[in-house]
Amino acid sequence: MFSAGNPRAVQARAAVLPALAPTLRFSAAIGALLLVVPALVFAGDTGPGRIDRWVQHLVDGSAAGGWDLAHRVDWLGEPVGRTVMVLAVAALCLVAKRPALAATAMVGIGAISVLTTVLKPIVDRRIHDGFLSYPSGHAAVVTAAAMVVGLLLADLLHAGAVTGTAIVLATVVLGGGLTVWAQIALTAHYPTDALGGFGCALLVIPLTAAAIDHLVRLRTVRPTRNGGTPA
Repeated sequence: MFSAGNPRAVQARAAVLPALAPTLRFSAAIGALLLVVPALVFAGDTGPGRIDRWVQHLVDGSAAGGWDLAHRVDWLGEPVGRTVMVLAVAALCLVAKRPALAATAMVGIGAISVLTTVLKPIVDRRIHDGFLSYPSGHAAVVTAAAMVVGLLLADLLHAGAVTGTAIVLATVVLGGGLTVWAQIALTAHYPTDALGGFGCALLVIPLTAAAIDHLVRLRTVRPTRNGGTPA
C-alpha cells in the first residue's frame, strides 16, 4: 500500500480535478453510445437517414450568411489547422503549468485522428460520390480541444464538481456544437457523422486523461521498502 504522502502535489499535476472524475466517466459512457450506435445503424449506407434529412433542413435554414464562419471552423479540422489548434491548446496548458493536461491534448487528439481514420473504412458510410464519412474527424478533434480547454479552466478556477461540470459542458457545447454545425452547414458530413465525431471526443479525451493521470501517480508516489514514500 502506498502512504498518503502529499496528495495535493499529485493532484496539482493531474490532468483532471478529482471532483470531475465522475463527470468524465459519464462523458466516456455517453461518448461511446454516440460513437457506436450510429456506426451500427448507418454502416454501409450511401445516403442520409431520416434524422439526417431533418437536421440538415434545420441547419440549412440557419446557415444563411454563416458560410465564412463555417469555413473558418472547418479549417481547424484540416491538417494544418488541427496542428495549430493542438499546439495552441497544449501551449496554454504548459503556460498554466498543467503538463499532464498538455499531454492529454496532444496524445488524445492524436489518438482521435487515428481512430476516426481507422473507423471510416470499417463503418463504410459514404457521401459525395463515395467519400468515406463516418465519423467526422473535424467534429471529433475540435470537440476534443474544447473539452481540454474546459478542463483547464475548471482547474485554474479550482472549481468543484457542479461548477467544473458546467464549465466543461459549456466549452464542449460551444466548441463542439459549432464545429458540428459547420460540418452540416457545409454538407461535408451527414449530421449523424458529426454526432459520431462529437461522441468520439467525449470518449477518448476522458480515457486519455485517466491513463495519463495514472502514469502521473505512478511517477509521483513511489513506494519504498518500508511502505512509505521518498522525501
